[in-house]
Amino acid sequence: MNIHPLTVTVSAPRDLVFNFLADIENLPKWAGAWCERLALQRGRWWALTSEGEQVMDMETSAGTGVIDLRAGVSPERFRLLPIRVVALSTRRTLISFLVIEGADESDTAFTRRRDWLQTAADGLLRRFGGGEVHAAPPAELGRN
Repeated sequence: MNIHPLTVTVSAPRDLVFNFLADIENLPKWAGAWCERLALQRGRWWALTSEGEQVMDMETSAGTGVIDLRAGVSPERFRLLPIRVVALSTRRTLISFLVIEGADESDTAFTRRRDWLQTAADGLLRRFGGGEVHAAPPAELGRN
């Protein structure tokens, strides 16, 4: 199983960063390389993504800074993207992402998701006025 951590520090207060990321309607604003648009249909969020149409949901906890974004072709086939938002100081925030390979996901698809997250991280630096991306070098795929 492939797991890729990516951490970003941004120059903005934690609550501002958390509230932006925790609003599912902002997903196309920060993850536009993956999620082109989002719509609420029949009580569920649906997105047009680089992987096709997907249903998604998000569970958040402002107190702990936890955001669990789940997306897939159906709720039974959701893939989890855990996000953690932590205050480093009053004006500096750490955002941690984990890209976790899905059970039926190819190495190529996993690499694409890892790459779009890198693009999203770069966009978060621009949105919040600077910071730094702390990415582990990609591991060789296909190794368990």
